Amino acid sequence: MTRTNWIILVVCLAVAVGGYLLIGKPGMGDQPMKDRQAGLMKKIQTNPQSLTPAETLSRLEATVQERPDDPQPHFFIGEILRSQGRTSDAARAYQSALRRDGEYVPALLALADALVDLNNGAVSPEATRLFAKAYELDETQVRAGMWAAMGAAQAGDQAKAEQAMRYIYSRLPEDDPRRERFAPMIEALGSGEAAAPETE
Repeated sequence: MTRTNWIILVVCLAVAVGGYLLIGKPGMGDQPMKDRQAGLMKKIQTNPQSLTPAETLSRLEATVQERPDDPQPHFFIGEILRSQGRTSDAARAYQSALRRDGEYVPALLALADALVDLNNGAVSPEATRLFAKAYELDETQVRAGMWAAMGAAQAGDQAKAEQAMRYIYSRLPEDDPRRERFAPMIEALGSGEAAAPETE
């Protein structure tokens, strides 16, 4: 697959996921896999917006075979599965992406979010670790840092949570509007509360 076709595939993923919500779960007709994939490649080249979620998933699964060390197709498979409400399956796909690149930030964040969903909103130690690693790798991921701090607080380590929040606060630009939200959150941590952070 050329780089141009790969970019087109990634772009049409969002369209396909949106299409799923509108048209349900279309099936794939019975065809030999080789013919099906050839047809999908032609569709990607000529009319990528018409790909259904099932077709996109099929193409991503083929890409996994073609590019076994690439975390991206596993990540996008996870995104499709999660959009279908299959959070456990999505988590496994994100884990597959991380087995190929343990520092792939989109998969770190997606897996952490999936684990929070599967744990009824609680931030497990594993989710805390994933959020913390994502923030460590990319400090623009402020939400991840905040969730890591909340995970520490939920685990009973208020001092660590407060220290993490103060660090995140200190790294924000002076004109960042999120700074205004940090004072009450840090104060809540200091008083033993552990409210969920707001999204960015």
